[in-house]
Amino acid sequence: MALTSAGQILLASTAAFLGAAVWLGRRVSQRMRPGTGTGTSVLLVVIIFALIALFVPFSYWTGQALYSLATKPRYSATVVGYTSEYRDYQEKDSRDRTVTRQRLMHTAQVRFVGPDGEPLELPSSVASTEVPVEGVQLRVVYAPGDRVAAELSARSVGLWLGASVMLFILGCCLWATVWYALGHPMKGVQAFGMALLFRFLLPGITLLMALALGYSALKYFAFGNPDDHPLWVACLCTVFTLALLPLLVMLFTPDKARPRAGRSSAQR
Repeated sequence: MALTSAGQILLASTAAFLGAAVWLGRRVSQRMRPGTGTGTSVLLVVIIFALIALFVPFSYWTGQALYSLATKPRYSATVVGYTSEYRDYQEKDSRDRTVTRQRLMHTAQVRFVGPDGEPLELPSSVASTEVPVEGVQLRVVYAPGDRVAAELSARSVGLWLGASVMLFILGCCLWATVWYALGHPMKGVQAFGMALLFRFLLPGITLLMALALGYSALKYFAFGNPDDHPLWVACLCTVFTLALLPLLVMLFTPDKARPRAGRSSAQR
């Protein structure tokens, strides 16, 4: 039985990723234990292979999705219906065991006038637990031959930007591994990692959490509770938002104690 082109690409890329992981794992093992003559750590090879296998294809898919959203023609579409299906997801139970459950997801069916002037009806690219409301206007991007109409909204762009942040973190880990395997000093990499963690990731994630929780509370108390949440949800969101404010102040306040300490030591 002949392999399809997708199967050939999968085999070739797997072999290339595995070869790169073995080479990097050997170099990292040699630097970690110089002069011992020990072999390559299998655990290191598995970790590096996972990093490469996640970073390379998902970088391509995410880049293609963002490029399509930015360059394809845009249309105003109307929600005319939706389809629903149960999808599996995993979570931890009370005993810290990973269990598989099902969640009902809804995909909107949108109708718009295509590039040839003919009406088209296609599924949206975004599935959600919220039931789509018929008659709602959406912005979509579409090119002839597409099977779905890619939704152009805050949630779709945010989804791909979130994936880009995760890929950036994976890329930094992979770059640090290659840098270490090549024998370069790690002081600059360590400084960059600490700055990335405490100056970008931690403040950004904390700010997003505060905005999301605060917006949920604001919708309940100021906008008439459009999501029909109970009161305890709004109160809990308010409490956590207020609890995050001191952390935000600390994270976004410049640290001036260190320069003063440096100057005082220099004067001595």
